[in-house]
Amino acid sequence: MVDSRIQKLEDELRARIRRFVANNSKWCSFRYKALRRIREFEQHAFLCGGAVRDILLSDSRNHIIPRDLDIVLGYAEIKEVADSFSDCTKRWNSYGGVSIQVKDWAIDMWPLQKTWAFQKKYIEGKGFSDFPKTTFLNIEAVAIQLFGKKGKKRAIYSKGFFEAILNKTIEINLKENPNPPMCVVRSLSVAKRFKFAIGPKLAMYITHCANKIGLEKLLELYQVRYRSRHLSVNELYSCIKAIEEQLRASAKEPVKLPISDNKDYFQSELRSKLFQSPSQNLFTAK
Repeated sequence: MVDSRIQKLEDELRARIRRFVANNSKWCSFRYKALRRIREFEQHAFLCGGAVRDILLSDSRNHIIPRDLDIVLGYAEIKEVADSFSDCTKRWNSYGGVSIQVKDWAIDMWPLQKTWAFQKKYIEGKGFSDFPKTTFLNIEAVAIQLFGKKGKKRAIYSKGFFEAILNKTIEINLKENPNPPMCVVRSLSVAKRFKFAIGPKLAMYITHCANKIGLEKLLELYQVRYRSRHLSVNELYSCIKAIEEQLRASAKEPVKLPISDNKDYFQSELRSKLFQSPSQNLFTAK
């Protein structure tokens, strides 16, 4: 039986994605046109990962705007889709995907079969339903149909995503990944931003990686990824030490990061562009 709380979250997510795709306000017009362009090539595109998380967790007190969109394509030729963005900066990666800069939005697209974990045979990929098995974190283990059909619910596939939100705990979903340091940086950022606990497996992964590559390298990665220098090496050290101490007390319980008042300056800049009044909300407006 489906948990009624998860069913409620799924319905809320569908409603928010519908508004997100349809929003054609002044600042979102570039994104709106980009999504319409993608739709011309690919009706079966799925939005996945961090953008889905941010859209669902945004509320009237905490406006969260996805800094980039990860879109998985099912049948369209990726080069044809990318070529249609001749007016935008494009960057291809070694995994067969492309990142397109559309005004203030970064749109990353790749064919489903080119998903890294499928390519490396860590996960057998038979369809979109298998995609949530490939993400490093449970809080990213979700894919929702981007373009709905009239009279039909958008398809949602997940693997622990909604449970992570309900339990307010992030944990490893698939340990194998091409960039462990960046996974650590992203995990710390998510836990800090949403004040979520960190599961024991992820906590051990973070401390192992931090000790292996060093705090200075982690800090550098964090500052580049999140365009912020407002996290000091001392604050990062406090986070790692807090994780280590809680793991020593219990290696089977989730751990919590020290409370911090660090401001997300990237989000602040986006909000100042998008929201003209305190009452305006992209995801929760009726």
